[in-house]
Amino acid sequence: MKKTLYLLGAFLFVTLVIGVSYYYYVWNEYGKGQQKSVAIAKAEYDVTQVEDIEHYNGSHGAFDVIRAKVDDEDSYVFVPLSDENDFHVLGTEDGWNVEKVKQYIQQELNADKVVSIRIGLEKYRETSSFTPVWEIVYKQGGSRYTFHYIRFKDGTFFKAYTMNQKL
Repeated sequence: MKKTLYLLGAFLFVTLVIGVSYYYYVWNEYGKGQQKSVAIAKAEYDVTQVEDIEHYNGSHGAFDVIRAKVDDEDSYVFVPLSDENDFHVLGTEDGWNVEKVKQYIQQELNADKVVSIRIGLEKYRETSSFTPVWEIVYKQGGSRYTFHYIRFKDGTFFKAYTMNQKL
């Protein structure tokens, strides 16, 4: 009986150590990538204060989106994570803010639960230029997720697609 408890305790301890190590490794690498994007943005533009950073993986490229002050204006800086894409900077006052997007959701969409609202860059076609958009992900029905995109500048419809989650 004691031998079983010791083995069980050792197994749980090893599992805990592996889990913590993996968690630390994953989040440490993620943080290094964000720090690199901030350093690149500071070198490329006059970024003085970083307020927030998040990752956006669009249909035509991935970006780190940094909300920061550029030339003393609140802006979004899109740092491409591949050499194929270019940097983009948007002033926060040049388009809709999150509160206006939330109003749009209440008035226009049949959303049971809003999962996320993120700013990003999308292309309508492969040959099109990037368009700043708000990505609205919401749940509709029991297992149906909708990805709804509206233009950052004026809130007009850009594109949408729906996925069903099978259990």
